[in-house]
This record gives sequence, structure tokens and C-alpha cells, in this order.
Amino acid sequence: MAQSRSASGGAVNVFRRLVVIAIVIATAGALVALARRTTSALESVVTERPVVPEFRATAKASTWFCPGVPGTDDSISGLLVISNGNESPVGGTITRFALDGAARRQRFAVPARSTLEIDAVIGTQSQFVSALVESQGAAIAVEQRTVHRAGNALAACASSPSDEWYLADGFTGADSVEQVVVTNPSLDSAILDVSFVTAIGERAPQSLKGVVIPPESVRVFDMASLDARNEATIAVIVKATVGRVVVGRSQHYLGRGRLGYTMALAASGVSDRWYFADGEKAANVNEEFVIFNPLINDQQLTFIVAGDDGVALEPLVVTAPAKRVTKFAPTSLGTLAVGRYSAVVTATSANAATAVGVVIERITTRQAEKSTASAVLLGVPRPSRTWLAPAGTAADVADSLRIFNPGSLPATFAVTYLGPAGDVAVSGYDQVMLQPGAGVSITLSGQAATTAVSVTSTEPVVVQRSVSRGAKQPINGSAPLIAVSDACAPTGAC
Repeated sequence: MAQSRSASGGAVNVFRRLVVIAIVIATAGALVALARRTTSALESVVTERPVVPEFRATAKASTWFCPGVPGTDDSISGLLVISNGNESPVGGTITRFALDGAARRQRFAVPARSTLEIDAVIGTQSQFVSALVESQGAAIAVEQRTVHRAGNALAACASSPSDEWYLADGFTGADSVEQVVVTNPSLDSAILDVSFVTAIGERAPQSLKGVVIPPESVRVFDMASLDARNEATIAVIVKATVGRVVVGRSQHYLGRGRLGYTMALAASGVSDRWYFADGEKAANVNEEFVIFNPLINDQQLTFIVAGDDGVALEPLVVTAPAKRVTKFAPTSLGTLAVGRYSAVVTATSANAATAVGVVIERITTRQAEKSTASAVLLGVPRPSRTWLAPAGTAADVADSLRIFNPGSLPATFAVTYLGPAGDVAVSGYDQVMLQPGAGVSITLSGQAATTAVSVTSTEPVVVQRSVSRGAKQPINGSAPLIAVSDACAPTGAC
């Protein structure tokens, strides 16, 4: 018999009321006179497209583009984590891309209802090695893990290439290393324009215009060598004028308040709304939101921040100037209680005819005894009823999963993991009610944490997770999950 529980059953209407207030504030903010700028027809519309990966469970094939792992350092390795939740084995091909343009292909097969880990670099020598993972006959889900001496990192793989990519947070302080890794998986050359924004404004060096990326190859842009050394603020734009590419960011923090390693997939577009489920205010946590507005018009951002009980603070309005990076730390607010919190950020523009959309990442630096570790997490642009974590979560921690209900109706969710006979319900989390605006932490142990994990809900929710940074690393990292779409693949194969 299904076990029924209620998570954070406080005032149901509090969060809903705050959402309405935020919409009113955002609308009023749109009427405030800002500096008028000429907007081209091309920039006046934001293209509707997924800006983060999506998994189509009903598709007859999958393609996943993994952003890359270092390939010439013997102390660093990488894994492709491939999850097959189907009742039959699934086969496919891995294509590895390198700087020299010599793609290398390997066949693979994943048994039914299991997860397979494959060396991401084997047989390939390159500064970075990225991969295309393709299946035939059924859909699979793929993530990429980098095993690094400064702490492991789990990155999403893109479900499609794109002609535009954005990174909000970048950092080269204390000679930290930031490398933007661009992969062209096509059989034709791609041509890129790369620009970046620091604290003093936008930079578009002539040397980064019309950059040719050969077919099936990787190109690495080291930000410090591009006149962005010792910068605490670096946002990056990669736009392909010819072709489509995949962009990731390899980041090794070496000081000035940040330590550790991260590898992340960039956002393939902007969004007018971003959700975060796993914020934390604590004495040993330094947390801030990094907002990049790449458009030519200023935008107003309305923050709704709520504790796990669903009771939100009064909406906060932050201005995001055009072509600039803005930072905001809710944890500095005295009205925010110590503990976990969730956030919804909505962007509006003063001119209804101009585009709206930003990219928001959250940087969190934690301390535990003598250890310090930093992690960057891209927000969620849209809630979903189903979420998938192919590589699992961190085990035996209070926040293996963080689940947030941003809607106006109660949501009932269930957590399952992939077992030999299919999805297995996690005891105590097979039917949990979550009130509007509320969040909850889930602890997973053993197989439930270390294999593919799914969250299904009656209403759209936001799910984020803790991930292990390695056996000798006392501080966990964070990672997004993959939203599961009911839509068929773009080819129509369902």
C-alpha cells in the first residue's frame, strides 16, 4: 500500500499570494522609463528553444553531446555514464572528438534496466576530449563525470547542439584556470564569434571573430590568455554564424575565496524565468546568484525566496543592466532564516517590444573543517513532472535530492531508483505531498543513491541534487537533473 506523507504543509496560499505580488511588481517595473536603445529585428525576439537538456523517453533513438574532459593529464580521468531504463538492451556508438579533428568511434551496449560507465578518453590524446553518444532502437540518458584531483565534477550532456551558448559565471582570480571548451560534432566546419563580459564591460576581440572550428573537432579558449586574467567576473557568449556547436566550461579554482574543480555545460539560450531548489543559508556557506544579461536592453529581475515551509519573503527587485553581469546574495538578507531555501527569478523589460531573458548560475562555496570547495549550478528554466539523474546522487546526506514546488497547487511526488526489475520505489518517498512554494530534502542511501534516480510528480516541480566530489572530498558538489519530456524526438521517431 502506498505510503502517504505531507512535506511542509504550512500556509498553502502564502506562496501563491507572493507570486501574484511579484507579477504585479514585474509589470510595474516594465513601465519604469529606462534608457532607450535601438533594437534590431533580430534581437527583438528570443528564440523559443530548450536551453537545458531534455530526455524524450518515448523516442526510438537518443543523441547526447558531452562537453569534454581533460585528455592529456594522467591524474585526471573521465567517465560517460549511460543509463538504460528499458526492458531490453540498447546499443549505440560513441564518437570521441579531439583537437586534431580525428574522430574515433566505439560501439557500446547497455543491458536492460542498468547503467554503464565507459572511459571518456580511452584511445584519444587531446587537451580535451568530448563525446557524442548515440543509441539506436530506444532512448537512453547520458551524463559525464570528470575525476579530478581537486574534486570530481558531474556535468550534463546536451541533447542537441546549438548556434548560441552562454556562461554567466567565470573566474580567473588567483590565477584560477577557466577554459571554454567548444565542440563541433558536424561533418562541416563551424564558424564562431566569441565575446565575454568582465566587471568593466563587454570585450569582443577581433581574434575571436570568425573563428573556424574544423569538422568533428574541439577548440579550447583559455580565458586568462584572452586578456581576462585575475578576473572575478567573466561571462561568455559563443555564437556560431555557421553550423552548430556544444560548449562547456572547465574551471579549476585556486584561491581568492574559491577552491576545487567544476565542469559544466553552458546554457543554449536565455530564459525569462529561472528556478533554484537547493539554496542554503549557513555560517559555513557563501552563496550568490550570478546574473548575465546578454541582451541590449536593461531588465528587471524579481526574486521570490521561500523557506521549506513555503512562506516567502517579500519579492525583491534587482536591475540587470544590458551586456553586464550582476550578482545578488539572498543569504545576506536578515529576513531570510538560516536553513534551506528555494528561489524563483522572473525577468521583465521596460519595453514590451524588446527581448527578455537572462542566464543565471549560482556559485556556492562551502567550508568543512579545513576543506573548502566551490560549485556552480545553472538554474532550471522550466519545472517538469518527471526528472532523471542517470549518475545518481550523493549517498547518505540530508540533501541527496532537493525538491521544490513552485506552482499554485499541491504536488504529490515519488522517488524511484533503477533496479534489475525496473524502477523501485524508495521507502518513505513513494507518495509525498508538497504544498505550493514548499521545498523538501531527500536522503538516499545505497543503491537508491548510486544508480539512476527518478522523481515523478503530479504537478511540475524543480529537482536538484548533491553529488559526490570523490571519496577523499568531505564536501559534496551539486548538479542538475535532466527534465523528461513527453514530446517525440525532432525527427518524429517515437
